[in-house]
Amino acid sequence: MPLDSKLTWLPQKTFELEFSLPWKQVKITYDLVLKELVKATDLKGFRKGKAPRELIEKQADKGKIYGEVINQLLPVSYAAAVKQHQLKPALAPKITIVSAEEDKPWQFKAKSCELPEVKLGNYQGSARSALVKSQLEKKDLTQSQKFNFIAQALIKDNQLELPDLLIESERDRLLSKLLAELQKLDLSLEQYAGSNQKTVEQVKDEYKQTGSNTLKLELILQAIANDRKITIKEAEIDKMISQSGDEKLKKQLNTPSERAYIAGVLRKKHAIDFLTSLG
Repeated sequence: MPLDSKLTWLPQKTFELEFSLPWKQVKITYDLVLKELVKATDLKGFRKGKAPRELIEKQADKGKIYGEVINQLLPVSYAAAVKQHQLKPALAPKITIVSAEEDKPWQFKAKSCELPEVKLGNYQGSARSALVKSQLEKKDLTQSQKFNFIAQALIKDNQLELPDLLIESERDRLLSKLLAELQKLDLSLEQYAGSNQKTVEQVKDEYKQTGSNTLKLELILQAIANDRKITIKEAEIDKMISQSGDEKLKKQLNTPSERAYIAGVLRKKHAIDFLTSLG
């Protein structure tokens, strides 16, 4: 697909992509969408799919047709622009239609971000200090409790700047989970906030901070796994799948995407095992 695009870098590894599509490409896609609409339309006086195109086009909602044109063109054109500029987006883009007029190029603007570079520093020293502190506070801690101390130290010591887009996306994901739970209890977010002597904005700010810390820790652990050259063997993934018990679940887990996810979980586990063994 011919594509005219412009890349602008913003702070925090955030970028804007401006790209336009020639009217010729838009028109080709419009004709294909209309052709499918004609096939699916059952118009009185005509056999299904046999009504004249002009009649269907006249009666159809052109906005909906162009909406489907955009749905078909945007993913492909955005992917082409990303490839053209060799970007590695960490999030689905926020896309704005700049202009979409007939007989003129259609122009769009997409905003997304890449993951920041993690500079680990003396992460082993931070982990050891955190473990010493944990032992002073309480003896015989579980691995999970030890890691909580380590996690706090790693987040504090690592000057990792996350893109706002990434933090907001994680905050919204966490809030969506909260809202789903509240809905089951027939509670609103306002009621939940009030019951905890907080405002809705305070709850959102807390979830934003939680989301930021969660993302930072995830990226730091990935970097540590890379630094330790931790690799996961297929046999480890097979073992984890086999331990799921349910045969239907085993089958669902045994796909390339799920196996890749499991490998990521195991790499993180090995990184945590290494950190908690430093004490």
